[in-house]
Amino acid sequence: MLKRFLNIIVFVSIVCVQAQASWLNEPLRVNIQEVNKDKKTISFPAYDLKVGESGFVLVKLADYSAISAKLQIISIDNGVAVAEFSPFDRMKQKYLPTPRLEPKVGDMAVFRDLNNKAFLIAPDSTTYEKIKSQIKDTTFMSSDLLMGYLNDYGGFDPKPKFLRKACEVYSVGLLYVVASNGINVLDCETLATLDTFAFDTSKVSKTSAPFFSRLEEVKTGSLASLFYSKKSKQYFQYYDALVQNNQASPKEENPKKSRPKKEP
Repeated sequence: MLKRFLNIIVFVSIVCVQAQASWLNEPLRVNIQEVNKDKKTISFPAYDLKVGESGFVLVKLADYSAISAKLQIISIDNGVAVAEFSPFDRMKQKYLPTPRLEPKVGDMAVFRDLNNKAFLIAPDSTTYEKIKSQIKDTTFMSSDLLMGYLNDYGGFDPKPKFLRKACEVYSVGLLYVVASNGINVLDCETLATLDTFAFDTSKVSKTSAPFFSRLEEVKTGSLASLFYSKKSKQYFQYYDALVQNNQASPKEENPKKSRPKKEP
């Protein structure tokens, strides 16, 4: 009876994840209403956007559209979102000219354009398959791709810089991470936590390192590989810290340091 009850709880939790996470999969386009070139920020209606979400600016030219900048939402207040803009470098090519465009009022801010694809980091095969099979509106890229790229990238622990690069290479918008507090949905560009859902991990008795994959770590036998950090062998401790250290929070302006006054 208890086992059946626990299974019902897990099923209900997964259904809730599926229902609540769907809002993250709908692309959102909104016109820019204000540009602050000094602070490198733009403003526009917030809708249901979250602090930490990433996007880009689409500018309409004579006979085509172009991406002029990448965005990260740094604050939301009274229904108005403020996003910091910076050069769009996802498709940077050294043999192509660097665009000189900057966002302007009337351009389009685009968010969640790649959120239909995600990576899932889970502690074991059971958890991985259960989540992947229940969330229907997201295409989960195989964790084997993530492991293969990690082996090629170098190192053992999937650090933030690696995760951002992997998402860029595979055009993935979201990263689902199973941690002690449940399922965390992270923005792949900023690694800010956009949502968290309850999920029971008490039945996980043995974890895979650095995460579940059908591929094993490639052991190169090199001296460098002996000194790789392998903190992710403590799965929950590692990913709890990764999620916590990348929590979305409004960026503080860096005030100019005033020089101390000289004593008369």
